[in-house]
Amino acid sequence: MNPYAIDGPAVISFSGGRSSGFMLRNIIDAHGGTLPDDIKVIFANTGLEHHETYEFIHRIEEAWCEVVWLEYTLNGENKHSFKVVDYESASRAGEPFDQMLYKQKTPYLPNPVKRICTQRLKLEVITKYAKQELDLDTWSNVIGLRYDEPKRVARMRDRENVMIPMADAHHDKWDVLEFWIGDDMDLKLPIKGNFFSNCVGCYLKSYSSLEEIARREPSYLDWWIDTEEFTGSKFRVDRPDYATIKHNAHRQLAFDFGDSVSCFCTD
Repeated sequence: MNPYAIDGPAVISFSGGRSSGFMLRNIIDAHGGTLPDDIKVIFANTGLEHHETYEFIHRIEEAWCEVVWLEYTLNGENKHSFKVVDYESASRAGEPFDQMLYKQKTPYLPNPVKRICTQRLKLEVITKYAKQELDLDTWSNVIGLRYDEPKRVARMRDRENVMIPMADAHHDKWDVLEFWIGDDMDLKLPIKGNFFSNCVGCYLKSYSSLEEIARREPSYLDWWIDTEEFTGSKFRVDRPDYATIKHNAHRQLAFDFGDSVSCFCTD
């Protein structure tokens, strides 16, 4: 059986990376070129993605299928909610993240132990949309983890109603890269290093990755710097703050904290 021939109702969590794009194309092809009405593709936007990620998603929705863009927001009662946006109206300066943080009477920052950003900005937003807008009680969550990510795949296998077609099809990073070679729709971000995937300045990325971002496109760390300064706290207590990371990157100082952490937000 083709692992990509998934049955609905299903929600495909589309991160806007090469792997999730590869998965989506295979799912579409497994259904004869058109997704069934009960399979929805959802991108949960944090407002902190690289601009090329937004461009990539827009190319896909214009050429392949509908992509539902969702964002965290507060409703009229100041409670956690979501809103549907699109390529034109999507936040690009961390607005959903800001709303989530400052709803707290005493704002505290997400960290490797308490990843409230993943929970609030992605998982809960998608769940609320599926229940309220799609009127679903149960559905399959389809995520883009590859065969060469066995630890992450193993963790997700324990979750109910999760489908991991790339892992089931034994497709790995090299399959993904080969698929996109020479394709004009490809994500216009560097392949080596994968520095700019998902939330560009994510605290789960390694120190060396954040330094590389600071060297190449330093403005993508500004929101993280401003947020740490405003709250007077840090996203990671086991390494320097974002302002120091940015400063050190331009002084060519080499640090290796061995500190990258995997997350639900896949590439």
